[in-house]
Amino acid sequence: MADDWSFGAPGEADFEPLLAIRIDVMREHLERVFRYEPSRARRIFRGHFDEPGLRLILLKGKRVGCVGFRRHADEIKIDSFYLDRRLHNTGLGARILKVLLAEADAAGLLVRLEVLTGSKADRFYLRHGFVKLKEDEIEGHYERPVASRPIAALLPRGEGHQFVLYGDACSGVAGALHERTFASVNAAVRRLAPSPEFILFLGDEIAGYTADADALRKQWRYWLDHEMAWLDRHAIPMWHTTSNHATYDAMSEAVFCAVHDHLPRNGPPGQEGLSYWVRRGDLLIVFVHTLWTGLGGEGHVETDWLRAVLRQHGDARHKLVAGHHPAHPVNGFVGPYQRDIGPEHATAFWDVLSEAGVLAYLCGHILAFDVQAHRGVLQICTAGAGTAHRMPEGVEYLHAVQATLDGQGLRYQVFDAEGHVREHLSWPVAVPPVEQWQALKAANIGNGRIVALRFSGHAAAPGTSTAQTFLSAVRPGMRPPLWIGLSGPEQRLTAILELEPGRSPRYWLGPAVAAGAPFDIQLLIHPDMGPGGFLYRFAADAPWTSLSTASAWGAERLEWPDHLSVGHGPQGSGDRAFLGRDLAISATVVEG
Repeated sequence: MADDWSFGAPGEADFEPLLAIRIDVMREHLERVFRYEPSRARRIFRGHFDEPGLRLILLKGKRVGCVGFRRHADEIKIDSFYLDRRLHNTGLGARILKVLLAEADAAGLLVRLEVLTGSKADRFYLRHGFVKLKEDEIEGHYERPVASRPIAALLPRGEGHQFVLYGDACSGVAGALHERTFASVNAAVRRLAPSPEFILFLGDEIAGYTADADALRKQWRYWLDHEMAWLDRHAIPMWHTTSNHATYDAMSEAVFCAVHDHLPRNGPPGQEGLSYWVRRGDLLIVFVHTLWTGLGGEGHVETDWLRAVLRQHGDARHKLVAGHHPAHPVNGFVGPYQRDIGPEHATAFWDVLSEAGVLAYLCGHILAFDVQAHRGVLQICTAGAGTAHRMPEGVEYLHAVQATLDGQGLRYQVFDAEGHVREHLSWPVAVPPVEQWQALKAANIGNGRIVALRFSGHAAAPGTSTAQTFLSAVRPGMRPPLWIGLSGPEQRLTAILELEPGRSPRYWLGPAVAAGAPFDIQLLIHPDMGPGGFLYRFAADAPWTSLSTASAWGAERLEWPDHLSVGHGPQGSGDRAFLGRDLAISATVVEG
């Protein structure tokens, strides 16, 4: 059928047959809203028929419908798009619309149209890139923006998977602010070329938080049937995590399960449809319910079932776990249960991930993008799908993440609502053997480069608590923008960035070293990981762990100084001197 249809020019002899098609396909709906009058239908269509831009739709040379394609200086208006009822649900309408939209794209013009409120055509147009601008009791007004340049998706290097993850839209309410912000992120997701194989939505799809189950279902239906109508969920499956805005009590958990009846029911007893796992070839994705009412609500998560599933699928090359609440604080927003997984669960939860070789824990909730590593397992927080707040403002932004998995690991790119790639990462990091590391001056350290530093020596005696310098930036007349050393009575690894004059410095805190004992610490400074980009390990084969911080930014803002002092601060040997012995520092630049 795709090659058998064409457009034609209408003549007066076509008016009555086309009017009959129009009445046949619209009469039932118009009668339902008490707006069907034969004389009115004839008058309206007469005006559209006589207006320049109406095209016949021909199938194998026979008239089967029409469409108005009205080109103006700054827009194209589509109206009178009618097909013989026998051709509905055959795909012909979609093929015709794609041709029309391609014409609009070639002209560089946006497209506008109107649809009767309650019509099935609503979802049809939403699926093809239209955004509903407003709606009243009679009709909705739709617009398709001028086509933007595609966003090139990262692709696997050989066999693998490529997908999208995003979350925290807090939408589902027609005409509300978050409908518009969520639509802007979706518009960017739709520009990915090629399209993702699947989508992970990490919770807070809807505003929720209502005691009325019908109102909650209505929000879900609007989110799925209108805001996400553009997504063909048969071709591109979408899986969801539970979340505080959507599953906050037993009633909302039941609604979630009913609305998402396509999700697997392979979770632990009492959590069927709330926790579950999906296997796609060599990829395992486990979805955990981080606020199960049966365990205590928000911030509580079960780990026995998670451990069993990960063991059952030990042969999976790639293992991802997805939940709503972070296990580790993001951007300094700390709060057990309310902001992150409760302390009685968090350690055991991460033990399970680390022991099973999980690549990453994917989460949301904190309205930011953040990545950090703990014992080699990434925590990737993405919560920028539409909620009109930031944590903090001025740093975070609306976004989605496109990722790919292959035999070499994970790569992702974070793009904003305008389609600009703002952050990216390739993991794991391939650090050269320490035998190839060089002295600081020879290591070719520079802005934007991934730098690995090795500090070895013998720690100061017990009772030492003053700050002790490993290395410090030297900028005459200024406080050092970068300082790395030990601080406090525990002689704790500490990194300090002081990049904003008149503002407090930002601290990164790592492990303590044993007083009076030898130490050998590697510190990775990764500008593509934001605040999570200060990482340490004690051996070349040990996993990386991010230092803890309350900062919302990291080494991406650092301009490496030309001069570094070793063993003391920039003011000389009396400035925070290292009080141990045999301090040695080497470095290498890592290709990202």
